[in-house]
Amino acid sequence: MFRRPVALTLGRPDRDVFLVSSNPDLDPDQRARKQRPAPRSTKVLGAGPARRYRRDVAALVIVVVVVSGALGLLGHRRLAKSVRTQHQDSAEGIPLTDLLSPVRILVALVLAFVLVQTFSSYEDASDAANDEAAAVSTEAVAAALLPAPSGPNLVAELRCYARAVAGPGWASLEATRRSSSISNEADARVVAAVAQAERAGINETLVGDVVAADRGRAAARRVRLAEAAPSVPGIVMALLIGSVAITVASTAAFADRRIRPSLRWTLLGITTLIFTASLLVILDLDRPFGGVARISPSAMRGVEEQLGTMPFGANPPCDQSGVPLAGS
Repeated sequence: MFRRPVALTLGRPDRDVFLVSSNPDLDPDQRARKQRPAPRSTKVLGAGPARRYRRDVAALVIVVVVVSGALGLLGHRRLAKSVRTQHQDSAEGIPLTDLLSPVRILVALVLAFVLVQTFSSYEDASDAANDEAAAVSTEAVAAALLPAPSGPNLVAELRCYARAVAGPGWASLEATRRSSSISNEADARVVAAVAQAERAGINETLVGDVVAADRGRAAARRVRLAEAAPSVPGIVMALLIGSVAITVASTAAFADRRIRPSLRWTLLGITTLIFTASLLVILDLDRPFGGVARISPSAMRGVEEQLGTMPFGANPPCDQSGVPLAGS
């Protein structure tokens, strides 16, 4: 739901989504045969403002709902003063409440539907982050079996890649929803190291394991970066905020005046709390790497530490952020 036209084909590594082989010796026909269409819906990387749903949007939601409730209570008081008879009160209270009930139900259903879709996107981002870390670990184990210099070089580059993703790459996703240039360069170096191993004429079985793991890593990386983009268009979010504001205001204004004030306040507070909390959760889950419930790079950090215990990964040619050392 809420996906834009395709600019980048995405998929899940467990759904047979493969990238074109990094082997430069393949001709165009062979490359085309290695490509497979992705069965999942897609997103456009970098579509729209990177900071579309910032923290100040959550504050704006709260302010809009509070103001709507206050206006509704003011309208309720004015309506109460204009009522002159019990018959008029009955005519303007209960029927209006019954009329607004379907509207509140519709708004609640739309919020629930968007919340489920947003949570699904959040889970996809979390699964992709874990799949990417697992693929890096698998690729490093397979690369350690390759002879020098291909094996040691690839293991070292994979540790630099893990550092770049867990460090500046994750921070960039949190701040701008986009990958950093450091992690992009680390990804390119890993691809180059795999291509070098393919050209070295090493045992095809060992190289095949490395290539398969690298495809899984690249596919999971693409899904992770795609899920960082907004999944709810701005116009839909504006519609949700407006619908919640109208619901809260109408509940406050047209509540049955025969209900005790304390009970009326309680019902209004519960309604406001549920609708506002749903909106805030949607906003937060739509920033899977930058919200309160943000996904942490703990899996990738664990893999980076694991690679540090391997003989070829003890001294990678990069600093703690994945930036190549001078002269490397």
